Amino acid sequence: MEVRYYETYYQHETRHWWFRWRFKLIQDVIDRLSGMPDQPTMLDAGCGTGQMLKVLQQRGNAVGLDLSQEAIMFASSREAQNLVLGSVTNPPFASGTFDIAFALDVIEHVDDDRVILEGLRELVRPGGALVVTVPAFQSLWSDHDKINHHRRRYRRRQMRKVLQSAGFEVERITYCNTFLFPIVYGIRRIQALTRHFRPKGEAEVSSDLHAYPRLINWLLYRLMLVEAWIVKRVDLPIGVSILAIARKPLEPSGSRQEQVTEIEKSEPAMVMNIQ
Repeated sequence: MEVRYYETYYQHETRHWWFRWRFKLIQDVIDRLSGMPDQPTMLDAGCGTGQMLKVLQQRGNAVGLDLSQEAIMFASSREAQNLVLGSVTNPPFASGTFDIAFALDVIEHVDDDRVILEGLRELVRPGGALVVTVPAFQSLWSDHDKINHHRRRYRRRQMRKVLQSAGFEVERITYCNTFLFPIVYGIRRIQALTRHFRPKGEAEVSSDLHAYPRLINWLLYRLMLVEAWIVKRVDLPIGVSILAIARKPLEPSGSRQEQVTEIEKSEPAMVMNIQ
């Protein structure tokens, strides 16, 4: 993502309907994951400006990792804890450190998504979970994707294939942000048509993040809460985004105590509050 948009994300994260809906979606996922301790150790890979990390820290011991110094500084300014500047492919954590890893709108930013997923697989304990969200359908490609330096948008079959190739067992894949799909599709098609007729350099590309009037923002959030309730129960056939849940396969040998020891060994690297 372009550095100048971190401030935009920072300003919208606590109020915008899309962010608030996603917080609810992920909280529901955590609450429904089986085989997790009461206070799971969690990694927010690509934590951005930090509000999701704060939400995760309400559910357990969460660490935020990001490559961008600017993102870490914004996250620190909102008093997010356990921030680490670094990369999933060269992480300062021991293998099997985390019960759950989150890559929320992250893997679409890299050229080789399988490599970053393999890195996350290494960081998750056997039987632990990976939660991924990505933008869906290449036909929805827009200026927003360009601004965020996306490499691709996904279909469900494509998401399943890359997770399996990285060594995960896929537990669930569903489309989401479904209720608004027809509107988003229509807008993106119009934008795609007008983009062909726009002279180069005439107009700057813009993000989809806008400040909505309070009532509209509230209504959209309430609408998406209904969808979140549905997503807890059934997979949706289409949507603007994809939610995937996968597991690292259980290893035939090794005890839970050995895994706990590995977590304890890595704790000094996990606590890195940037002021």
